[in-house]
Amino acid sequence: MIKFFRRIRQRLLSEKKITKYLIYAAGEIFLVVIGILIALQINNWNNHRIEGKKELAYLKRLQEDIQSDRVFLDENRLFYNQVFAARSLVLQSVEEESDRPVKQWDILVAYFHASQIWPIIPSSATFEELKSSGELSLLKNIDLRNTLPFYHGYGFKRYNETMGINPPYRKLVRELIPARIQNKMWEHCHETRGDVQMLFNCKPQIEESEAAQINAQLAENKELISELRYYMSSIKVGLSTLTEQEKLNATLLEMIESEIENRQ
Repeated sequence: MIKFFRRIRQRLLSEKKITKYLIYAAGEIFLVVIGILIALQINNWNNHRIEGKKELAYLKRLQEDIQSDRVFLDENRLFYNQVFAARSLVLQSVEEESDRPVKQWDILVAYFHASQIWPIIPSSATFEELKSSGELSLLKNIDLRNTLPFYHGYGFKRYNETMGINPPYRKLVRELIPARIQNKMWEHCHETRGDVQMLFNCKPQIEESEAAQINAQLAENKELISELRYYMSSIKVGLSTLTEQEKLNATLLEMIESEIENRQ
């Protein structure tokens, strides 16, 4: 093909057909430019296709992460509602507000359950990879791109500053309840399955008289009860931050699922 065009140019020059030669040369240049533009267009299309596949893969991974977080947020709310109920039972027994008979063992378990904490570790591997590799720009949805850093940054920071704290009450009560009894509570009243904690009502493991004696000692400890009241208030506030994180989670999941649907 190159030899063919070269022969045409040489013939036009040898015949001194300058005007035709210039027209031909301009046409040849035009064809070359068109060829370059087509090649660039094909290259851009191919790059967009590759980026689109990468974005879809990231979106699906983000969807899995956010769905995983959602399960843990739901379980976390149930867990802290149980912890809050345990604190309420303890304070009712101390402040004599309960109008129903409660076993001393159940009150003692409530003292222990009131010390439980379960800070969530979010599924952030995909977001961290996007951020560290500088590929957040692959996500075409600007709202999604802006919400992800807030969700993984301030959102969980706010949650951990309320729900994920290690309260002084936790240390105090575990220093006061005999170790042998705590071991029975761990064995019969608490279970961990994977990353999920579960609290149970359990059958008495000691005599009621011994449980009553320990409860009386705990109730007389003003520092312990004061710290329990404070932590109970903190958890009440913390549940509202958990609600906000759940809303953020739902918003992100909706945006991600919409983006996935649009690209399939």
